[in-house]
Amino acid sequence: MPRHTVLAATSAALAGLLLAAPAAAAPPEHAAGSDNPRTSQTATLLYFHDAHEIGPVLGGGQDRGGVARLATAIDTVRAENPATSVVFGGDLAGGTLFGGLYKGFPMVEAFNTIGIDLANFGQHDFDFGVDNARELVAASDFPWISSNLVDGEGEPFVDGGTWAVQQVGKVRVGFVGLTDAIETTSASDQLDELDAVESTRSAVAEMTASEKVDVVVAVTQHPMEENRELARAVPQIDAIFGEEMAEYDSVIEHEGDVPLMASEGNMGSLVRLDITKEHGEYALAPSVVEVDHTVAADPELRAMEERYAAEMEENLSTVLATVETPLLNPDHASRRRETALGNFVADAFREYHGTQIGWMNGGGLRAEAPGPDFTTRDAYAIAPFDNKVMAVQVSGAGIVQALEQAVAKVDTLGGGFPQVSGMSYAYSPTAPVGSRVSDVRVAGEPIDPAATYSAAVTNYVAGGGDGVTGFAGAEVLVPVSEAPADAEAIVAHATDLGVIDVATDGRITVLP
Repeated sequence: MPRHTVLAATSAALAGLLLAAPAAAAPPEHAAGSDNPRTSQTATLLYFHDAHEIGPVLGGGQDRGGVARLATAIDTVRAENPATSVVFGGDLAGGTLFGGLYKGFPMVEAFNTIGIDLANFGQHDFDFGVDNARELVAASDFPWISSNLVDGEGEPFVDGGTWAVQQVGKVRVGFVGLTDAIETTSASDQLDELDAVESTRSAVAEMTASEKVDVVVAVTQHPMEENRELARAVPQIDAIFGEEMAEYDSVIEHEGDVPLMASEGNMGSLVRLDITKEHGEYALAPSVVEVDHTVAADPELRAMEERYAAEMEENLSTVLATVETPLLNPDHASRRRETALGNFVADAFREYHGTQIGWMNGGGLRAEAPGPDFTTRDAYAIAPFDNKVMAVQVSGAGIVQALEQAVAKVDTLGGGFPQVSGMSYAYSPTAPVGSRVSDVRVAGEPIDPAATYSAAVTNYVAGGGDGVTGFAGAEVLVPVSEAPADAEAIVAHATDLGVIDVATDGRITVLP
């Protein structure tokens, strides 16, 4: 299987990937023998997700995660009960600096070594498009499933993988997999996300008609309330593994008798589900396995963590500028109001192409740059999705439409909220959706709906990401094939400035 590594001596080469030979092991063996897992009366499922960082994550006063500790935690449970299946819930590409640079392939390499038994897709696994996601599947020694994602032809995204059945001990476990928020990824125009309930019903019906199944488990990227609705709507489901509810806390709740379970973000824990047949019925007992500083690191995987850390340090340590005013994004502020960080990035886009307007969706700003140095690492951490900064010509009416669409979900911190350059606007979060925006100006002058304006926007925004379709009719001036990555535009802008001293200056006015 290919190992993808980034080789970069300069910021412009950081997105490059190279193929090399991996050090991968097969998934856990289920052969006959005195310790044959198939003879176990209890089946154990281990669940985790949100694998954006290969090494430990330090934050909030905690030291959690990392594939080396994850491997030890999994091996400890396997030693206790060989009838253990390890399930990954999704999100191993994009979302962070590491994910943005390596696009998920180091995580697949690590999971091949650990021996993952099944994977579901998270929306971030499509941050770099359908082709990248298919390459991740091809590189995996473990199967992926999706019950609700179909391609443009209406065919399942994974051929023959809308469900899976595993023999774990003496228990036959059936799995369905659900993904949401595909509209927030660059694959939104290549995939359709079908209704979760109907897709689950269809997958369960097909699965149970085809094979004997003792316990049905749904693996979802849905929040708790949606999982409650799923449990109520599909009574055949016995357990649900879902998306993280908190970065530092595992959550186990119930909807009736159905356990609803979520591990910590960034592989900070595993959820363990023990399934035992008692008096003809299956008893499900969930618990939590911490993956923190108390867990010893597997030596082979620790070496892998260190190798990637060294590569990143070498490639990303160049100082580009001095930060005079910290570029911060407290409590996702860039999703609801003007921020210096948003202004800096929108300015970078506009300056790169020399357009009248620069536009950056607030949800795409994924890190802060407090200083005092601004490095290549900062640029790629702020914009890790490898979106391309296009130049387009769009009507004033299209800009106003895009603004209305972009602020429509501000009450739920929608990612489309626009940070802008070369223009200003006001909006009221309490006004009716579609009538929230007012006083739109370009270069200080009221916008003319009939006029056209040049704008620098990412291909994600131009393609209708986050439901912003106002740029749909725009004339393309600089296409994706000739456009820089968002981080590259930021690198160029920081280098030109030398000193970053950006403040909020009234580009966005929040009205009552």
